Amino acid sequence: MDRLFKNIKYIVVCVLLLGFASTAYSQTSDEYFQMAKREGKQKGNFAAAAEYCEKALELAPLDMDIKEYLGKCYLELGRLEEARITLLDVLQRSPRRTDARHYLINIETQTERYASAICYVNELLEITPYSKTLWMRKINLYNLDDNKVEANRETKRLYQIFPQDEEIRQMYHNVLMEDALKKSKAGDLTGAAKQYQAALKVSKYNSDLYLGLINLYIKLGNTNEALNTADMGLYYLPDNREILDKKIGILEQQHRYQEAIAIVQEQLKKWNSPSYNKLLTYLTAEAARHYKNSDPYVLYGQVYYRDSGNSEAHDYLLTTALSRGYYHDAQRILTEDLKSNPNSKDLLVKQLFVYENLKDEKGTRQTLERLYELYPEDTDIRAKYNAMRFEDAKLMFANGNHKEALPIFIRLSENPDYGKPSKNYIFSIYVAKANYVQAMELINEMIRENPGEQRYIIRKIDLLMAMEEYPEAYELARTYKEQYPDNLEYKYMFRDLSVEYIKYLNEHEGYETVKDVADALVEEDPDSMLAYNYAIGARISMSQYEEAMEMIQRALDRFPDDKQMRLKEAGVYSQMGEHEKSIEALRALWQDYPYNHDIKGSLVEEMLLHAKQLQEDDEPFQAKAVYHEILLIKPNDKTAALKLSSIYIDRQEYPEAMKVVDDSLELNQNDNDLLYKKGIIYELMKDYKRARKYQGMYNPPAHKYDEHIEHLEYLDSQLLKNQINVSYLKATSDSILITTSVASIEYMRINRRDTYVARLNYAARSTGVGVQGEVDWYHTFKNKSYLLANAGVANRFFPDFKIGASLFKPFKKVWQAELGARFTRLSNETNFYTGIIGLERTYDRLWLNARVMLMADSEDIYNSILAQGRFYLDNDRDYLTVMGSVGTAPQDQKLDFQINTFTSYVNTMVGAGYFHFFSHRTSFGVMGNWYNYRVTPTSYINQYNLYLTVRTKF
Repeated sequence: MDRLFKNIKYIVVCVLLLGFASTAYSQTSDEYFQMAKREGKQKGNFAAAAEYCEKALELAPLDMDIKEYLGKCYLELGRLEEARITLLDVLQRSPRRTDARHYLINIETQTERYASAICYVNELLEITPYSKTLWMRKINLYNLDDNKVEANRETKRLYQIFPQDEEIRQMYHNVLMEDALKKSKAGDLTGAAKQYQAALKVSKYNSDLYLGLINLYIKLGNTNEALNTADMGLYYLPDNREILDKKIGILEQQHRYQEAIAIVQEQLKKWNSPSYNKLLTYLTAEAARHYKNSDPYVLYGQVYYRDSGNSEAHDYLLTTALSRGYYHDAQRILTEDLKSNPNSKDLLVKQLFVYENLKDEKGTRQTLERLYELYPEDTDIRAKYNAMRFEDAKLMFANGNHKEALPIFIRLSENPDYGKPSKNYIFSIYVAKANYVQAMELINEMIRENPGEQRYIIRKIDLLMAMEEYPEAYELARTYKEQYPDNLEYKYMFRDLSVEYIKYLNEHEGYETVKDVADALVEEDPDSMLAYNYAIGARISMSQYEEAMEMIQRALDRFPDDKQMRLKEAGVYSQMGEHEKSIEALRALWQDYPYNHDIKGSLVEEMLLHAKQLQEDDEPFQAKAVYHEILLIKPNDKTAALKLSSIYIDRQEYPEAMKVVDDSLELNQNDNDLLYKKGIIYELMKDYKRARKYQGMYNPPAHKYDEHIEHLEYLDSQLLKNQINVSYLKATSDSILITTSVASIEYMRINRRDTYVARLNYAARSTGVGVQGEVDWYHTFKNKSYLLANAGVANRFFPDFKIGASLFKPFKKVWQAELGARFTRLSNETNFYTGIIGLERTYDRLWLNARVMLMADSEDIYNSILAQGRFYLDNDRDYLTVMGSVGTAPQDQKLDFQINTFTSYVNTMVGAGYFHFFSHRTSFGVMGNWYNYRVTPTSYINQYNLYLTVRTKF
């Protein structure tokens, strides 16, 4: 007994373990992965994310996406060694991953393994060589590793790649300055000066650089270079006081007092500076000491000061000032001279010389313009003037001031020195202003004048492209490419032009020409994937799929592993309607790239198209198999689940449809469409309570909102268990003075499988009142067949007793058969036995029914054939009904045909009616029947029935 109890205990434990295991493995790896990313990205809970990743890897140990994310989680949790091992395994299995390398860089940095981190940065730079972030990371790692030499070298390389980047320029500047300071401290003043010079190429507006370099040159005793550096600094920083003071000091050191004094005087004109006033006094005194009783220039100056009319002193001072560079002195003398002789060519030429050396652009321009105005035929003056105006026009052109530049270039276009460059600028202006006709005339003229200049042909081709004259440009490029096969410029121009021409043609849907141009481009450059893509795209646009496939195969012969081209192959198969080949191609791609979600998505999409085509071809079994396969590949694919469930619904296999939807809902929780589909299935299964629940969760589009609300009201009405029907039947005859009527009221109790009906029929005649009571029972079986049983008793006018049953059996979805039997005892003790065989067919909005009845009493056998139909209107509730019958058995057993016995006569009947629903709970119907009885071979009796009914549920 103990042993038995022990065995039972082991069995229970095993069952529980199996239950737990099945629960644990009910989740898929994708689900765990999604949960991990949700915990990590949205909540920052990387501990939970790591646990989910570990569970996912147990299910999919080769999924490197999961393993890579696990490495990230370990990194975030500070479990650096585990993170390193995990990510190294990822890179071993999937070497091209970049995220893993980024994570490893962080790990190696935190663990101070800088050399290893630099290796990973180098690997990433092989993939993205122009990533500024990676270069900065590499430089920082060298600095952390205290390897300043490599850090500085990498900074210089980074500056060469991004010379315009301000941040990098500053870094490079700092490196140069560090090197300069090191060399200066080490006594290598020449090396330090070179570093300062390099830094000035990067930062021309940094005053400290100029001051530092000036000081170095002064230490080296090279005052000339110090002075040049000061002049360059003042060119870029003209108002810098410190550099200006340095220049004055150097000029003083070189005993160039006049220049120093001139600078100080010029500054005093701008503002009254006490320090500069003192400096002027000092410099004047130093100059006086230096030149005292020794320099003729000073002596002649004293003479000229006392007698400005002394020509000897005037000529010596002017000549010496010009030769020595005392330009301010010379300018003062010339200014006085020009007052008395303003048009003197000699004086104006000397003044021009002075202004040029003083770098006084305004004075230079005014003087040169005056000289050109007075002496336009002078060759030297005209040459200088043309040079100035050409530079002016170039600057205007660079600033976009084409209107003012154009007339200058036009004037100079005939000049032998500036004609050719001027015409180039004129051409560029015409193109910029879209004056294409003038530009074309000019370029043709330039080609005629310079037949050997092939660059003009290229400019003409560019112009034709700007004019969108692509056919002419293309032919011109093709002609010259063939004429000069060794000229690579034409070859490259032809390729670039072909691409631009194709883009233009594609915009204007000129696909036939695109095909020709792209084919020529393929022949010209068979290694151009872009050319293949254009050639294939043109054929696809023209639905020339066979030719497109041939071109794809050519491309694949050259690039057999190109992923995009293989995808294009699958796409063309799809457009050709060859979905199976497309699926086969995508499967092969997926095998090569198992972690590529785009390829997986394309495969699923193509399988959906294939399944749709199978459905359209009325092959639901094959379509069903494809949808099942899609759900194996992508279990959370909602579209496949919806389509597959629809197939099961069409086949009335509702449990199977429900399972598909429930499985999909586990992966697409609370999905709007899936919940609605579940409600539809419950509705078809007659489970209106659950149908109402799930369809009530559906959020319909705006244009279907009213329709959805109305359908919910219908479902609400189907949940009502009670119904009251009130009807009235009136019958009249044209040959017999009989008018009779029957009123009925019935109560229905509706359950899922059983419905009960209690009915009371009332008839009042001149001979009394007749009442008939009836009960009906409807029972639905699990196989969807149902049974109708009926029994009734009456006191008069109606049959004394009646009982009957019919079995209704659906088959082939839209058909239903009826087999029934009736027994009726009339008040005159006549018994009728009736057999019924019926068949009905349901269409979208049409219901058809045919019934054959055989009735027998103790003397004779009667028959009747009835056909009827209903046509449902747009709201699927209101309907029209028509019917007709022929035979000898009466159709109206509620009337007292015992008195007017028509059973021995052939009768025909036609009828029609209309039933209208005021709401899903209440409806009203009216129907009329016209009976014709053949009493004798030549005489007939007509009977007219009018039937009214009101039904309501509650």
